[in-house]
Amino acid sequence: MKEKRSTIAHIDKGSMKRVLGVGDLFAVGYGDLGSSIYYALGITTLFALGATPISLTIAGLVFAFTALSYAELTSMLRGSGGSASFTRHAFNDLISFIAGWGLLLDFIVTIAISAFAIGPYLGFYLGVLAYPWAKIALSVAIIAILFSINFFGAKNSTRMSWFLTTLTLSTQVLIIIVGTIWFVNLPELWEHIRIGIPDSPWSPSWIDFLKGTTMAMVAFTGIESMAQLSGEAKYPARTVPRAMMLAMGILLFVYIGLSVVALSAMTPQELSTTYLDNPIAGIVTKFPFGGRVLGGWVGILAAIILFVAANAGLMGASRLSFNMGENYQLPRMIYRLHKRYKTPFVSLAIFATLAALILIASRGRLTFLADLYTFGAMLAFTLTHLSLIILRIKSPDMKRPFRVPFNFKWRGASIPITAVLGGLATFTTWILVVITKPDGRNLGLAWLIIGLVMYIFYRKKHAIPPAGRVEIQKIDIPDYKASSYKRILVPTRGGRETETVQMACEIAKIHGGEVTAIHVIEVPFSLSLETPLYHRTVVAESILKRAEAIGREFHVGMKLRVVNARSVDAAILELIEKEEFDLLVLGTKISGGAGTKGYGSVVERILKSTTCPVWICCTSPH
Repeated sequence: MKEKRSTIAHIDKGSMKRVLGVGDLFAVGYGDLGSSIYYALGITTLFALGATPISLTIAGLVFAFTALSYAELTSMLRGSGGSASFTRHAFNDLISFIAGWGLLLDFIVTIAISAFAIGPYLGFYLGVLAYPWAKIALSVAIIAILFSINFFGAKNSTRMSWFLTTLTLSTQVLIIIVGTIWFVNLPELWEHIRIGIPDSPWSPSWIDFLKGTTMAMVAFTGIESMAQLSGEAKYPARTVPRAMMLAMGILLFVYIGLSVVALSAMTPQELSTTYLDNPIAGIVTKFPFGGRVLGGWVGILAAIILFVAANAGLMGASRLSFNMGENYQLPRMIYRLHKRYKTPFVSLAIFATLAALILIASRGRLTFLADLYTFGAMLAFTLTHLSLIILRIKSPDMKRPFRVPFNFKWRGASIPITAVLGGLATFTTWILVVITKPDGRNLGLAWLIIGLVMYIFYRKKHAIPPAGRVEIQKIDIPDYKASSYKRILVPTRGGRETETVQMACEIAKIHGGEVTAIHVIEVPFSLSLETPLYHRTVVAESILKRAEAIGREFHVGMKLRVVNARSVDAAILELIEKEEFDLLVLGTKISGGAGTKGYGSVVERILKSTTCPVWICCTSPH
C-alpha cells in the first residue's frame, strides 16, 4: 500500500545552535539518567529482594541494547525528536504519535517522580517530610517553582550540568569504594543472590523477580533526554553515540555497584521499607564513620540532582511537544510562545499541572509512579528498536556514521541482534506492566486512548490522513519578519458600517493586541477646538458605543475616544505619531473620481503621510 504524504511549506526560521560536545551531552544526560538510582533501587528491592543486582544487570543490558539503537538512529537522523522522529521515518505519523505520546507520559512522570523523591532526602533535615501529605505538598510546590523558572525563560547551563554531574558521580563512586571495602563479602553476597528458594528472606519468587526487573527498568529510562539534545549537538553523528556509550558504561558500573553495596550493608527488607524512598541515604547511614556528615551531603546532593531531573522532564516535554506540533501531531496552540518571555507557557502549564495531578493521585506511593513511568518508556523503546530494524530493511544504503555491531542476515538485510533482543525485552516489560500493574495499565491505556482520539480528530480537521506522513518543506525567505500588531487604531464614521471595526478586532484577537476606536469631530476654523458641540458629541459617543459592543463580542480590549480636530486626516496622523500605533485600519468606499486613486481624498492624504502600516476595508458605493 502506497504511503500517503502531505507536504506542508513552513518558513525556515533557522535551527538551534549546535554547541554541545560529547562531554556536554554526557553531563546533561547523566543528570537525568543518574538521578533515577536515588529512587529506583528501593522499589526494585521491594520485589527482587536479594536478587536486585541481577534485576539491575538485566535492566542494564536492555538499556545497553536500547542505547545502541538510539545511537545508530540518532547518527542517521540528526535532528532532535528521539523515538517520535525515528518512528516517523520508519513507519508513519500515527506510529510516531504513539511513541511520542508515550514519551510525553514518561516526561510528565519524570517531573512527578523526581519532585516526589526530593522530600525523603530532605527528610534528613526536616522530620515533617516523613508524612506522605507533607511530601506531596512539597512536590507540588517544587513543580510550581519549576513552572515559574521555565515560564520566565531561565536556561540550563552546561557548566552547571558538568558541576552537578561531577559531584554526584564522585559521591556515588566514593560510596561504592567505601562500601565495597567495609561491607561486601562476595561468598555471602553470592549465597543471597538466589531466586525461587522457599522460605528464604533474601530470595524472591520468579513472579516477584520479574516484577522487580520491570521496576529496575525505571533506572535506565533517561536515554531519551540525550536523543532530544541531538539538534543542539556539534557533529551529532559522532558526538551523540559517543556520549550514549559513555553514559551506558558508567551507569552499569554505578547502578550494579550501589546495589551490591546496599545489599551487603542491610537486608532487602530494611532497604525496601525503612529506606524505600531514599535508598542511597540508607547506605551511608550504615557507614561506621562519617555516616552522619555524608548522609547530610547525600541528602542535599540528591535533592539538587532530582530537582535538575524534574526540570529536564519539564523541558523535555516542551521540546517534544514542539516537535510533534510542528508535524501536526498535536494542536499548535500547545507550544504557543508567551508574548513577552518567548517561552512555551501553554505546554509548560499543561505538563506541570498533569505532573501535579499524577502526584496527588499517587497518594505518596512511589510504586504507582514507577508503573506509569515504565508504561510510557517501554512502549517508546519497543518502537525505537522496531524502527531500527525497519530502516535496516527499507533503507540499507542510508548513511550510518555509527552502526550497531553483531548482526545477522535476514532476506538480504543486516538485522542487529541487540535490536531484536532489546525490542523483545522492552515489549515483554510493557506487557508485564499491562498484566500485573493495574495502576499503570488503567492510567496508561487511558492516556493512550485519549491521545489517539485527539490526534485523529485534529488530523481530520486539517484534512491530513492520520496514518499518512507530513513532510515539512522549509522555505528560506531572507526578508521575512513576523509582524506584531499590539496597538491598533480604527477611526469610526457615521452610518451602520461595522466591517472596519470587526476587522480591527479580528486582527487584535490574533495578535493579542488592543483596539483604540476614535471618532473625529471636525471643528470649523471659525470656532475654538474647545467649543462644546453637544449634538455632534452625542452622535460620536453613540457610534463609539457600537464599536465597544463589537469589541466585546471578540473579547478584545477596546479604548474609546472622541477627538476634536480641524480635519480627520490631521487628527489620525497626529495620534499615530504621538502614540506609536502598530496598525491603522481604515474604512472607505471605492470611488471613481478623477482626482483620486479610488480611495477618497482623506484616505489618500493619510496614505501619503502615515508612518505605520494601513489596512483598508473597501466597500462598493453601489
